[in-house]
Amino acid sequence: MATGEQHPDEPTPDAPAPAADDGRPGSSAAPEGRADEAALTARAGDTLVVQRADGSIHEPNGDGEPTMTLAETMHASRHHEHPGDLEPPQRIALPPVITLLLGIAGGVVAIAGMRQVSSIVAPTFLAVTLLIAVYPLHKALRRVVPSALSALVLVILLYGILASLVAGIALAAAQFATELAKPTYSDTYSDLVDGAIDLLAGFGVTQDQIIDGLNSFDLTSLSGVASSAVDALTGTTSLLLFLLTVIIFLAMDAGGFPRRIDAIHRSRPDVADALVDFGTRVRKYWIVSTIFGIIVAVIDYVALLALGVPLAATFGLLAFITNYIPNVGFVLGLVPPAFIALLDGGLSTMLWVIGIYCVANFVIQSILQPKFTGDAVGINATTAFLSLVFWAFVFGALGALLAIPFTLLVKSLLIDRDPRSRWINQFIASAPDDSSSAQPV
Repeated sequence: MATGEQHPDEPTPDAPAPAADDGRPGSSAAPEGRADEAALTARAGDTLVVQRADGSIHEPNGDGEPTMTLAETMHASRHHEHPGDLEPPQRIALPPVITLLLGIAGGVVAIAGMRQVSSIVAPTFLAVTLLIAVYPLHKALRRVVPSALSALVLVILLYGILASLVAGIALAAAQFATELAKPTYSDTYSDLVDGAIDLLAGFGVTQDQIIDGLNSFDLTSLSGVASSAVDALTGTTSLLLFLLTVIIFLAMDAGGFPRRIDAIHRSRPDVADALVDFGTRVRKYWIVSTIFGIIVAVIDYVALLALGVPLAATFGLLAFITNYIPNVGFVLGLVPPAFIALLDGGLSTMLWVIGIYCVANFVIQSILQPKFTGDAVGINATTAFLSLVFWAFVFGALGALLAIPFTLLVKSLLIDRDPRSRWINQFIASAPDDSSSAQPV
């Protein structure tokens, strides 16, 4: 060997002697105290990894790569990948049929659950929507009076409205039952039945068939139905007390609603925007429905008064209340005055009542009211009717009254908030948006 040359395997004079154990397989035993740390050694590609007793991985070469388990390192080695480049696990997609069936099953369970708690959910939602409707008044009062006094005024106002409506319905039902019990109407009813029998006999219907069909119906039974309605309304004391309690707590918390919405907006802006949109729509719905309900009630009252139909004020109040029920509310407000008009003034008076009610309802609710509501509701007549049937099935009478607000809540949170679901608006909206993501057929 030449002078000055050095064998590659020989250490330089300045280099320290190699360690007795480098931690690789086949080397001498690990130093005392490290046997529990270097429990297992494996080589992944060119990277030396050591699995300690606690399951973590130590990389003696200090290349700075993230610590991994031995199984992940060996998996990366088999696929010729760097240990830090592992792909995340893929989500397993269910077949569309299974997804649809699971969605239907979940919906059925949710509906059954809502029906079980309808006595709590429906009154609470009514209180929430009413508070939303009068919330601008609460904000205005807070500028001039303390927050507690503003909340008290809000509670008195809302409870006064609810108590007046319930008392008005009970009074109307009681007066209707009393009117039907008059003896003069019984004679008129008998004459009408005789005339109907003669008319139907000309079409081949026998008298026995007609009498059998009418035996189960008389004015006494109809009066009993009205009396039962009065009893049911007077039994709503517990409902009113529950509503009063909910309104009190909501009014106490109303001052913090803007801060809560701001807090939600910081983390979930889409949810916050949907809630604000729902509040705006439902407030406009209640206000516009109330204004046009008053207009319809005044027109019906004046018409009934001019025709000499008894209980004109009672039927005007009934028209105002039923105006909140979409589609069928008009029919519910028409049948009682038309029947009384038939008994009191004859067929011609009844036809006049029906004609005036139909014209007023068509002009106001079908032409004028939509122009003022604009996109406040934003659902077509078919959707409104199906919503009425569905929510009445779930929540009963209050569901019929709150059909539109419930639908607005679902629309804002589940359809308008999610861009992937906005195509549904093409089927339920009163004026579909041409700029939506749905493609023309």
